[in-house]
Amino acid sequence: MRSFLLLILMMLSACVKPVKPESFAQNSPTFRPETFFGTTATGHGVIQSAGGKPARQIRVESRGSTLPDGRFRLDQTIYEGSKVSQRHWIMTRFDDHRYTATLSDADGPVKAEVYGNLFHLRYLLKKPFVTMEQWLYLQRDGKTVLNEGTIRMPGRTIARLSEIIVRQSE
Repeated sequence: MRSFLLLILMMLSACVKPVKPESFAQNSPTFRPETFFGTTATGHGVIQSAGGKPARQIRVESRGSTLPDGRFRLDQTIYEGSKVSQRHWIMTRFDDHRYTATLSDADGPVKAEVYGNLFHLRYLLKKPFVTMEQWLYLQRDGKTVLNEGTIRMPGRTIARLSEIIVRQSE
């Protein structure tokens, strides 16, 4: 009986349509990553295992700047307990909704889109077949972002990220 109920739940969850980024187009304030991250920002979050258990707590310090050619550079320091690592982004805006980026943690280009208060990213990590998808929601105060991320391998979720990012006033 338990297996049957699990099968039914899996079938029902497969019927849920994914959220389309375009559905956030009318939400405000408008998220521009080069504006939000164009100063210092601090994120605090947790990475959960596939089973939902907190696996790691993280703190991320971010600092961005516009490059002379118009691209945007974002430098991040990630703290996980006693482990410290660096990550670097270079973003290029194509139009009102599309960005592409390079990321030191990614294997290939990062595809990103902005609609209203949503910044949506997808990329392949430097681990074989492991992808990351992030949904960053700028809150009404214009200084706080909720970041929900999913790390997947083909056919299964392996971890989830929940993070609150706060932009510092300068």
